[in-house]
Amino acid sequence: MNSWLEQPGYPVVEAKVENGDLVLSQQQFFIGEGKEAGRQWQIPLNSNYEIAPEIFADKTINLGNYSKLRQQNGKPFRINVGNNSHFIVKYDETLLNDILASATSLAPIDQLQVLQDLRLLAEGRQISYASIVPLLANFADSKSNIVNAILYQIAGDLRKFVTPDSDEEATLRKLYDKLSKNQVARLGWQLKAGESNDDQLTRPYVLSASLYAKNADSIAAAHKLFIDNRDHLDALPADVRAFVLRNEIKNYGSESLFDELLSTYVQTSDASYKADIRAALTSTPDQKLIAKIVDKFEDAGTIKPQDLRGWYAGVLSNDDGQQADWDWIRKDWQWLEDTVGGDMEFATFITVTSRVFKTSSRLSEFKEFFEPKLNTPGLTREIEMDIHIIETRVNLVEAEKVAVNAAVADSVK
Repeated sequence: MNSWLEQPGYPVVEAKVENGDLVLSQQQFFIGEGKEAGRQWQIPLNSNYEIAPEIFADKTINLGNYSKLRQQNGKPFRINVGNNSHFIVKYDETLLNDILASATSLAPIDQLQVLQDLRLLAEGRQISYASIVPLLANFADSKSNIVNAILYQIAGDLRKFVTPDSDEEATLRKLYDKLSKNQVARLGWQLKAGESNDDQLTRPYVLSASLYAKNADSIAAAHKLFIDNRDHLDALPADVRAFVLRNEIKNYGSESLFDELLSTYVQTSDASYKADIRAALTSTPDQKLIAKIVDKFEDAGTIKPQDLRGWYAGVLSNDDGQQADWDWIRKDWQWLEDTVGGDMEFATFITVTSRVFKTSSRLSEFKEFFEPKLNTPGLTREIEMDIHIIETRVNLVEAEKVAVNAAVADSVK
């Protein structure tokens, strides 16, 4: 959880057409299990209809016949215009479809709000992720960085519903290609004279998506950049360098290239370049090279203890490396505790693990390993919270996996 919106204690304002009338109600928002406390807020609605009160202090309010209101105002009903207030909006299908019919005419901040609220409602199990999938294409050609950031965050969320290297993941890759291909064609791989800041910030999102999609043109373009800059990889533009290196390791990699980049990682003092090399090396699909990385975890001459968490997180997020990584931390937990246990970030190794696990089997393994450590000073709250986080994710995936993958398949037909 990394924003106020994902914390318990904030309201959802539901807007729906009920018996022809526009009705607003408020309730408490939760991700995972939560206890309704009967809270009631005074909410600045910031609506685009004058009939809506400036402050919504009631549990429910009826604003009157929606058809008449819609005709009088000449635009879809919306609240929290400008995304300035701390509440989540849940529109019913009628109102949301009305908004989405002219979504591209909304200001970027309002497009962000629509997608952000839908994502949070899906995480809170108030709507299904499957219902969001068909909407993503409406925003795929946005030139706004903030819109693309939330768009690809949602696309990233969909990856938890697929089994690695399955037909369903192959279909999801097609959706990524559909969302990103026009933007990649527009922006390309290199900075263009006079391009906007939004374009520069958007490029990493769409290139990453295109490579996940296994787009042949993007794979070839990244490889050409690698070859052309073979002798000065550190000089590659920072916004694309990680993708170029990762593409090379994943699609053209060899042990000699791996060793060369690992040696460069040790020698360079450029923190950004180090991070890009780490991201590339930890993405290798080669089990032999994964084992080589894990062997270096306890070699401070290669990976400094303060940098170990990033390496651990990278390998754990790699479907081909997750098992080796998870085996290591369970086998050598005592070494980890002895080495970085006094650091305030020690508990974040548990956090990093909880962010990746999404299956019931991994949940069982996580609980089996960490529950005996619940009484360890400094770890109790982290373990309890992270078990809850994984449980919530597993329940979400198990409940919606079939529907989400069906929606993805429909979206790429």
